[in-house]
Amino acid sequence: MLPNTQRALVFSRLFSWYFQAIAPVSISYWALVVIHYPFNYRLPRVIESWLLAEALFYLLVYLPMSYAVHGPAMEVAHTTRKERKQLFEKCLATIDDPVRYVSLWHRGAPAESLGRENVKEWICWAFLNKSAWCPDEDDEVEEYVSALEDLLPNGTKFRPGSVPGIKTLRFSLDPVNISHKPLIFYILGVGITDVYTAIVMSYYGYQYYPTKRWFTSFPSRPQTLLSPHRSAAKYVSYWHRPHTSKTSLPILYIHGIGILHTYGDFFAELAAEVDSRASSLDGTIGIIVLEILPISFRIAHPALTPAEMCSEIQAILHQHSWSQFVLMANSFGTATSVYLLQNPCISPQIRDVVFIDPIPFLLHLPDMAYNFTRRLPQTASEHQLYYFASTDVGAAHTLNRRFSWVDSIYWKEDLKGRRWTIMLSERDIIVAVEPIGRYLTRREGMTALEDSKRGDEWKTTKWCGGDLDVLWLEGLNHAEVFDTRRDRKRVIEIAINYSQGTSSRITERPGGYGKWVEEHGLWFKCSPARWTVALGVDNTLAAR
Repeated sequence: MLPNTQRALVFSRLFSWYFQAIAPVSISYWALVVIHYPFNYRLPRVIESWLLAEALFYLLVYLPMSYAVHGPAMEVAHTTRKERKQLFEKCLATIDDPVRYVSLWHRGAPAESLGRENVKEWICWAFLNKSAWCPDEDDEVEEYVSALEDLLPNGTKFRPGSVPGIKTLRFSLDPVNISHKPLIFYILGVGITDVYTAIVMSYYGYQYYPTKRWFTSFPSRPQTLLSPHRSAAKYVSYWHRPHTSKTSLPILYIHGIGILHTYGDFFAELAAEVDSRASSLDGTIGIIVLEILPISFRIAHPALTPAEMCSEIQAILHQHSWSQFVLMANSFGTATSVYLLQNPCISPQIRDVVFIDPIPFLLHLPDMAYNFTRRLPQTASEHQLYYFASTDVGAAHTLNRRFSWVDSIYWKEDLKGRRWTIMLSERDIIVAVEPIGRYLTRREGMTALEDSKRGDEWKTTKWCGGDLDVLWLEGLNHAEVFDTRRDRKRVIEIAINYSQGTSSRITERPGGYGKWVEEHGLWFKCSPARWTVALGVDNTLAAR
């Protein structure tokens, strides 16, 4: 994410405007050429060829996709009334701010202005998975609306009937909001970066396992033709480092929305750390990094259903004879991880879990859906998120048509039985980190703190390797834990502790480190870590 400064805001706006201007300029230029408009000057042929390619890409690729993306959402498994009521009651019990809750689910409309029918419309979508309810379901919907109404302060009641102009946030039914990305973005921004990442991953010992359907993804990927390996899955490709240790567990990583290059430095340092410890162990710790192409800023197949994704990953695990492993994921990858944690065949294979900027906890809160799909951007990081992620064709289609919050929500009582580390970024612009942190640490049930601690003291808790460690990443925005060497090292050390079944001390953040990262973070966004380290810019492991 970009820092929230005026210069960064101007840069982000100019950058997105430049990309958005390419298609209309290209089409306009060639329209004038075709009608033989008397030009005094023609552009060089190289530039004309590029503008022609951009115009054709917009007309022949983007426009058809912009219509197809609004198709029906995937079907969600039917639930009984008893199951729906249990889910609703669990959601109701974890709402800290009911006024904000109902307001954001109605796109920011004041709670006191909402009509009862407007709320029933949202309830019907959220818990019955329908656009409209049947007469025999009216009493169930009324029950939920009344219970929600009872939470509102000062005896506030919803207005009778439906209030015109109120729009409910129902992302699987609403039109999908996308924006055009030019051909040069896919070729240079995604394609070339993808090749660079492949070179780095190969250098650090990762072997690429492409699928047989490599031609269904754009831009094309040279590494698919060069690799001697093939994935056992039909749609999911991945990078693999062999596991030879008899006493440690391998690590499975599932990334979030964005290109794999974002995590390239982390994977390189993880491999280097594993290799450095190989001599003290009885072999090396294996690593699998999955590639989820529909959320990787590519033109690819639609995102898989939970059942399909579990089947694909199970085939990959079987291909390498993994019977147990450590699960790591960040952002949207944590939602995919929930599919595995709830799968009766795969869940017993997962020993410990590391979640970074997770979205499954308190997923019924409107923050993730509203911030990612409907919020009008104001800051530089919000503009960056909006143009490059929220309105990306693949990511937007995945969130709006191939994602079910009911299938992806995860509760604290489900954490029992394995060790967890959950990392929350203080300045996260997507996830409701404050409510999640309080829910995980201060409510009844499993706790990461002593009972004597109160308020926000959970934010100062250090990692101890117990049943549940909730780490507060001061000064960081969503996914910025991968920006500096010190923060990456902490994540790597936690993963290796889990792999070895130990609770050894990890690298801690000095006091004021979050503030320092916030002030200097742009250095670490402009260049891969191997360059910032080589140039002496990333000296974050030094004491501060």
